[in-house]
Amino acid sequence: MRKFKVLLYFTALFLIALIFTGCQDSESEEADTEQDGPVVNSETDENSSDTEEDESESTADTGDSEKSDSNNNSSNKLENDESNISSSETEDGSKDDDVDLSKYSSEEIEYARIWHQLGPNPEIDKLYVIKKPAGTPLRPNHEDVSATYPEDVIMLKGTRIVDGAVTYSGNGDGTINRYKVPVRWNEGLDGETDKEAIKNDTERIVEDTEKVEITAFANEEIINYIEKIEMD
Repeated sequence: MRKFKVLLYFTALFLIALIFTGCQDSESEEADTEQDGPVVNSETDENSSDTEEDESESTADTGDSEKSDSNNNSSNKLENDESNISSSETEDGSKDDDVDLSKYSSEEIEYARIWHQLGPNPEIDKLYVIKKPAGTPLRPNHEDVSATYPEDVIMLKGTRIVDGAVTYSGNGDGTINRYKVPVRWNEGLDGETDKEAIKNDTERIVEDTEKVEITAFANEEIINYIEKIEMD
């Protein structure tokens, strides 16, 4: 009986020891689990932070790239615009051969340009320049009935009747008032004159002046005409 009690006693101690050891192991595993959890989360947070930094850097790089592209596009557009402007300013090659006219007077250039544009005959030997003040009769041989110029005018003509003439007054803005005065008036074959007809014809010419815009030619032909100018 005594032996049985002793055996029962030791058995109880053994079971208590087993139970106590199991509880310690369980607590140890829970502690390890709690310690492992934060470490894993910390690594995840670090990776997440690195990812956010990479994304931020990538976004910044993309923004800088877009700004750079935008600046390059703006620069290219400005260069293209400036190129277009230069091309537009020098686009009239058919009219302007970039000949230097600086050594000639503005009056000489004006006469040559007007004849270049309006002269009936481009093949002239001389370009005569005749200045007529306001009040000069259009038909000097019949000044008693002829209408007179209401302003100062200039007549350009060649050496021959076939060269024709250009009579005008300048407006100071690149345009002229052209008077359609013939280089020679027709006279009656019998020597008689129709004074009423002369009066009507000359008045009509004064009233029907034509405003003409003169193109700013600058080519070899202008120089050719300038060198043929003779002041009358």
